[in-house]
Amino acid sequence: MNTKYNPNFAENSIDAVVLAGKSELTVQDNLNITYPYFPIYNSYIPSLYHIENMNPPKPIDKAGIDYKAIIKIDGKPMVNYVMEALAESGYINNIYVVGEEDQLNKADIPRGKEKIKFVDDQGSFVDNLIEGGNKTKSKKILYSTSDIPLITSKDIDNFIEECSYRRDGHFYLAYYLKEDYEKNFSGVKSGKFYQLDDKFVKNGYIFMLDRDFLDDINKNKAMRNTIAFLYSGRKKGLWPYLKLIHRYLSFASLSLLIKYKRRTLTIDEAEKILSGIIKHNIVAIKSSSQVGIDVDSYEELQNIEKIIKKQ
Repeated sequence: MNTKYNPNFAENSIDAVVLAGKSELTVQDNLNITYPYFPIYNSYIPSLYHIENMNPPKPIDKAGIDYKAIIKIDGKPMVNYVMEALAESGYINNIYVVGEEDQLNKADIPRGKEKIKFVDDQGSFVDNLIEGGNKTKSKKILYSTSDIPLITSKDIDNFIEECSYRRDGHFYLAYYLKEDYEKNFSGVKSGKFYQLDDKFVKNGYIFMLDRDFLDDINKNKAMRNTIAFLYSGRKKGLWPYLKLIHRYLSFASLSLLIKYKRRTLTIDEAEKILSGIIKHNIVAIKSSSQVGIDVDSYEELQNIEKIIKKQ
């Protein structure tokens, strides 16, 4: 492993792809609020409790709810926060936004910017990943989802610089620590963190691919299916992937399954498992929590908007 920072990691420039395909925001129609008539809690006397059905405030921008990337946060489409962070990065050259043109036209997206180009939505995550990547020119390609509006150019630059220490990678995946998240965003709801050794971690929503790996995904149907599976389980921790070890790795590697269940599996060992599944080197890059705070629900949207307004 190379441990020295390489300023020419990607020939001084990296192209970025923003995945802004169709995705809906979850809006809960009703909230059931239960509270007692008396301050004394007694679960065996349900008559002391009153259940009230409350409606949360309705979203103003219904179009954005149906097409999440363009919903406005503090007056600006969510995807714009991501594009601006990429445009301000010292390492990013061109930015390719993959999405439905008629939907993206509803947002005030700076099409005239020299760095920003648009790519038609192909209908699925893997197809959009390939189509966007094929438009790029750089050897390394940075990908981002469109729903992480707290990300900054500093977060992106730090991720790329950390990747440069691991030039052996084909797939660089961001992760962040629970302790960092709780320190910076204690009031924001988060999905489940999973334990690796003594750390609680969660994957982020930026990643980088090597050009050769992208070409392999494009040509190899089995690889496409594997990447689609990895993407579908991105919010479920490592367990869905670990259950596939016996299909991809030697019997001896099943010991890693036991280590995960005992909560002694390390990040380096997790890298080896995932690398064995896709037959390319996966590198886990410790990043800021901003790379993983995405917007899936209207509640999360409201919380993140409060943070942005304070900033």
